[in-house]
Amino acid sequence: MREPNDVTTAAGVAPAASGVLVSIFVPDDHPLLRLKAALDWEAITQVMVRCWSQAGKNVAGGQGRKWPVSLYVPLVVLMWIKTLHSRHMEEYVSESVVARRFLDLTEPPMMHVRDHSNIDRAERAIDAAGRAEINALIIKTAAEIGFTDGKILSSDTTVQEPAIGYPNEPGILKGLAQRIERNLKKLTRRGVKLAKAGIEQAKEISRSVKAHHLWAKTKEAKQKVLKQIVKQSEQLIETTKEVIQPVSGRGGPAKQKAVAGLKRMVEVAGQLIPQIKHWMKTGRVAAGKIIHVGITEARAIVKGQGRVKFGMKWLINRLNGGYLFGRQVAAHADENQMPEEGLKDYRGIFGEKATPQMVVYDRGASLPAAAKKLHAEGVEKVGIPPRGQGAWMVGEKDQQVVKSERGKTEGSISRLKSKKYGFSHRPERSLQSQAAAGQRAIVSANLNTLLRDLVNQAKAASLAQG
Repeated sequence: MREPNDVTTAAGVAPAASGVLVSIFVPDDHPLLRLKAALDWEAITQVMVRCWSQAGKNVAGGQGRKWPVSLYVPLVVLMWIKTLHSRHMEEYVSESVVARRFLDLTEPPMMHVRDHSNIDRAERAIDAAGRAEINALIIKTAAEIGFTDGKILSSDTTVQEPAIGYPNEPGILKGLAQRIERNLKKLTRRGVKLAKAGIEQAKEISRSVKAHHLWAKTKEAKQKVLKQIVKQSEQLIETTKEVIQPVSGRGGPAKQKAVAGLKRMVEVAGQLIPQIKHWMKTGRVAAGKIIHVGITEARAIVKGQGRVKFGMKWLINRLNGGYLFGRQVAAHADENQMPEEGLKDYRGIFGEKATPQMVVYDRGASLPAAAKKLHAEGVEKVGIPPRGQGAWMVGEKDQQVVKSERGKTEGSISRLKSKKYGFSHRPERSLQSQAAAGQRAIVSANLNTLLRDLVNQAKAASLAQG
């Protein structure tokens, strides 16, 4: 590990500074300590150690400094509970006595806690799959205590929107041109003379986009400039192909990396430009339209009645008690298949034979085939509201349960998208990091739900004792 200046002191030496040692009593029944006692730390540690090992951390204690597993496992969990950024986490741990006890840093010569950059590396090394696995462990803990029984599974899809500007066509094409220009400049510095023509074409596109935003005032004028930008983009792509052909397969790593970036932009343009032409011709957003050339997996998702969401599609599942789990699905994923997909995720947590008594979904999956598949899997009640004047598949009493669960699921999704948990409007610029951020929001929400239930359980026990 190449971190000689940012390590946790093995011997736990206190800083050489003048000051006063302050002792503060932290009771054993503090809410955070109740939560710590309830979690399955052995299983959580196994997941995190596997993720850190895959990320190249020295968890096995080989040559070099060993990765401090015993410190970082509770530190990352506490970071998720408090929903803090790494910089805020560093400050919180250095000032909070409860955090110190949660991390078992209570001895007078207190251990130094690593700075925010090391905390950030520890969390980022746990990918989306690892976070989802830890989330499953939290749900199992809640089920074992009795806070959820998994009898009702309510699912719905939502969109995780990245933190980007409104995806207008000139802006998207400008982003394409800028990425091509950056890679062409790398080739120019390495002697590829053909790249200069492409750089000038990319700059011309940027000037045209500026003219579209600032000086084209009418709809006709904007449409005229947009046609010009599309034509310029097509010319830039042709020039890029000419540049790639003689360079491909030759040169050093830097040159090959630039060529790979150009090839990727050519592939993106092959999908994007026809989608933009479709919008110019019909005035409607093409289903699955690329909205950001840096995150090509983020698409325009048509929700019906002219509503369009921009981002990655997720399937969110809710258990009674408010515990959540979910994952990304394809932008074109069929709504009629989502209840069955939710059941698969449910069994991924509780076991292959586990089956909820009732599955709830919105009217988007009301085709008879969806209910037939659920019944075939052993689901007793399929709570999917019918479209129009169709008939319900459950009785009146269960219909009220379905309506209630639908409202709770929508509320849980809104909770994930709140500023506290930050499911949407994330600044990450890759599909993997966006997926990890989404899973962090879910696991943070579940940790806080479990914390709430533990506190309420303690209050109820106290009142029962009189």
